[in-house]
Amino acid sequence: MTIYELKEKKDKEVDLMYKKSMEELDSFYKLNWKYNTPRIIVLKNRKEIDNLKNKKTPGWLVGWTEGNNVYLLDRKNYEKESSHKYSDEEYFQLIKHELSHLFFGIVSRANGMNQFIWLNEGVAGCLSQQYKGKNKPKKLGKFLGQYSNWKGDAYKESTYAVKILKDKFGDQKLLILIKSLSFVKSQKDFNKIFKEVYGSEPTYKFFNSLLK
Repeated sequence: MTIYELKEKKDKEVDLMYKKSMEELDSFYKLNWKYNTPRIIVLKNRKEIDNLKNKKTPGWLVGWTEGNNVYLLDRKNYEKESSHKYSDEEYFQLIKHELSHLFFGIVSRANGMNQFIWLNEGVAGCLSQQYKGKNKPKKLGKFLGQYSNWKGDAYKESTYAVKILKDKFGDQKLLILIKSLSFVKSQKDFNKIFKEVYGSEPTYKFFNSLLK
């Protein structure tokens, strides 16, 4: 058993990234989150991440959410303790991505539910602009299979899928879809609501026609 002692950490840059992320996410989700806001917990190294996860974690894992907490690898050890290159922009995107999951859970009323995973990850990736500097996929073909079983290999596809919805149809429809998830009990229900919002069920044909 590992016992931790928490203490407050001062990091002006991370504080600014957090506040900017919260403001921008509030602007999209329309949540007006003012009370019991998320806490940032910074982990010094891979060992601390492994201890909290109770397993050996891959080098790409640098952040996640649990409850109302966002866990992040310390930016000072970001390159040493992960497979990522550090930049202020990437770290800001990481913070915003993880905070988006918490907003998504509240607005969709599906907090803790292992469903809508490609949409949840896609919204987080799109709102945090993690597509910047990356090549646009020529074709989408695997993200829809990760509705309730996330394999972790469709971040790019799900991000671009949501970017398509956001760019082609606007923020309002995307938010309507997210808010409608509280009525979804199955993937069939999800497909039906998606069609009501976008005029088509979520298919690769639909997304790839818009990707072009």
